[in-house]
Amino acid sequence: MTPAHGRPEAGGPLFTDNIESAPTTDVGQTPGDTKPGAQTCPTQAVFDDTVVVQTPVVTRWIILFTVCWSAVPMLFSTSAALGVAPEVAATFGVDDTVISSANAGVFFAMAASPLIWIPLGRVLGRRIAYLVAGCLILISGIGTAVAQSIAVYTALWVIGGSTGVVFLVSGQTIIADIFEPTRRGTAVGCFLGTTVATNAIAPLLGGVITTYTSWRVIYYLQTGMMCLGIVLAWFFVPNDVVPRMDLGSRTDRPTSQCLVELMKAFSPVPVFKVMGFPNILLADIACGLLSFNQYGLLSAIRYSINTRFNLTTPLTSGLFFLAPGGGFLFGSTLGGRISDRTVKQWIKKRNGLRLPRDRLRSGLGAMFVVLPVGTLLYGWGLSEEFGGMPLPAISCFVAGVGLMWAFSGLNTYSAEVYPAWKTESISSKYLVQYACGGATIASRIPMMENIGVGWSFTITALTGFCAGFIVLFLIRYEPETEKRAARAREEKQ
Repeated sequence: MTPAHGRPEAGGPLFTDNIESAPTTDVGQTPGDTKPGAQTCPTQAVFDDTVVVQTPVVTRWIILFTVCWSAVPMLFSTSAALGVAPEVAATFGVDDTVISSANAGVFFAMAASPLIWIPLGRVLGRRIAYLVAGCLILISGIGTAVAQSIAVYTALWVIGGSTGVVFLVSGQTIIADIFEPTRRGTAVGCFLGTTVATNAIAPLLGGVITTYTSWRVIYYLQTGMMCLGIVLAWFFVPNDVVPRMDLGSRTDRPTSQCLVELMKAFSPVPVFKVMGFPNILLADIACGLLSFNQYGLLSAIRYSINTRFNLTTPLTSGLFFLAPGGGFLFGSTLGGRISDRTVKQWIKKRNGLRLPRDRLRSGLGAMFVVLPVGTLLYGWGLSEEFGGMPLPAISCFVAGVGLMWAFSGLNTYSAEVYPAWKTESISSKYLVQYACGGATIASRIPMMENIGVGWSFTITALTGFCAGFIVLFLIRYEPETEKRAARAREEKQ
């Protein structure tokens, strides 16, 4: 059975969940092009995410390892810089905030990257785009390592960052293609756990490297990791289930028509168009609020810990990144399993009917209890100087568990709520998520300097509550696709 691949209609309404007009696009069409006379099946095209590519079990897990590993190098360099910013700044003779701003620029480049790399994936094919992005990270990593000025360093770092989300978006779409829904949450949890653990472990490794050698070795290590990622991707990353765009090589289509379709392919409209669905937009905002929590915690560790305990070396302060890193890893694994178990429970309650939003129920406890408790204890413990060193370490771990537990359900939901448009849905999520992350990194230290550590983390905890209320609404929100699926099920019975 071949899954349908309808896309959001470019000329349709901006804010809707009605899919009556959603077209079925032919291979070679860009989102928004409707093939005249095409047969449409909107319910199946949008809602049927049970169809997966049949893959041997061993191969499936090798592919999962490959996409997890390939996402690590870019995240490693951006996160390692959080722990060694003073040393990098000293090398170039600039203030610490300049490095923080450069890091924020990398995050904004990551947020915008789907607008470039999704069209490239349609033109070149997902596998080729994946390999090209890997080669670009490899080249930019070498250039960043040998840069002799802050301008060159920042430019190459941002160029490398513009490829980062390719591996996150493609990784999740590949997982959605090869894992069935009742196991998908666990697979996404493994993928998410790898990426977020990198965000926390990288500053520690960066601190070790900088203490004994030079911060430039961080980028040489990134290059080595990406070399392995390219080799793995060459052998194991599968082609997309949607064949790449036909630019005339397979047919006798006129060159002018192919050029018009190529220009349409690079339109950013499809990514923004899926945000016209209320549940996609709200899920994106919830992920953005959780990203504010994540990078608010990570970007504040060295400043807040050094201020409280007078730690001076990147190695000693970097040790504190192990606590949230362990929490991220444990939380993503736990969240993925709870997410899958919740789906199975609600399938039984509904006599076999599965709804993507049921998965979101698994993260409510994390967003309303675990995450805010950990965040508030960390912030006010440092501000009021109680609990000694154990309290910030334990509270960081607790916050990390809550954060990734909450993220697991939302990440999987984004991939399966509209399966035919999962690439655009996931891309819109990362656009909002990394834009919020970049804004957080750029503003975190000034915020703590002006209102204090305690109140800064109080604001962070409130954003977690807001994400929880959004998810509560999503759980109760019934989009048109679910109504159609329910009616189709009743007709079959």
